[in-house]
Amino acid sequence: MAEKFTVFLSGLLLLFLLPDWTESVEDTVDINTLATVDINTLTRIINFFEQNYKRVAEEDGFHYQYATAINVPKDQCQQNFNLNTFLTQENASIVKEDINDDSNALYQGEELIAAGTRKVVTKKYYYYMHSESLLLNPANNSPMTNLLNKRNDGCSVFYTFNSPCVNTCLNAKGSHNILDALKNWKQHDGIKAFVFRNFWTADENKTDLETKFKQIVAHVPLFRCVSENECYACNGEGNTPIDEHCLPPPPPKKTNIEL
Repeated sequence: MAEKFTVFLSGLLLLFLLPDWTESVEDTVDINTLATVDINTLTRIINFFEQNYKRVAEEDGFHYQYATAINVPKDQCQQNFNLNTFLTQENASIVKEDINDDSNALYQGEELIAAGTRKVVTKKYYYYMHSESLLLNPANNSPMTNLLNKRNDGCSVFYTFNSPCVNTCLNAKGSHNILDALKNWKQHDGIKAFVFRNFWTADENKTDLETKFKQIVAHVPLFRCVSENECYACNGEGNTPIDEHCLPPPPPKKTNIEL
């Protein structure tokens, strides 16, 4: 009789604790879900950038390089994304005007920052500072730093039209590299996504492009959005390879032709 009573009490104790245990499991699942951008929503976000901020030459339709970054509430990167409440504090005309002025090429708003390419003139020559560097440097006091500080647990997405160049942006020894900024971004709470569309022309045939892209993945998730309805997670964490959609196609194999 005593054994039955002990078992009965154990059952009551289990039933008493079960609701709290179940709630804890659900909370954990919710947290993990919040940490990942919804890929379909990401497609809509990048499409919004392309429709509103893309830099296009009037004479021939050439697409110039530009980059943008947002820090918005988490739900704006999940399935309940609402276009009617997205970046309502930003004026697209002002954004485009600012980033197309190559003397500055920078826009800083409430939830959005954007950049074109800035013309830098020296005594002997001039060059254009890349849009990724304009937004992410100096690493500890950049437009991106200020944007992230406005919302500690929001969804932050960085989008660049062309992939970061190997010789400058992804060169750890270069003065304009973005790697230190990505390390800082890693510490920011909330959802994160680094996204590109095209491959920088000079890097399409680089054999070490996967290794270079893994430098990004080491800090933030990398994605490629190739069209208005097609985005891919690049993966590449640890020993995992970068997804083939995020790398240029391999060059055609040479064949020996017998005469």
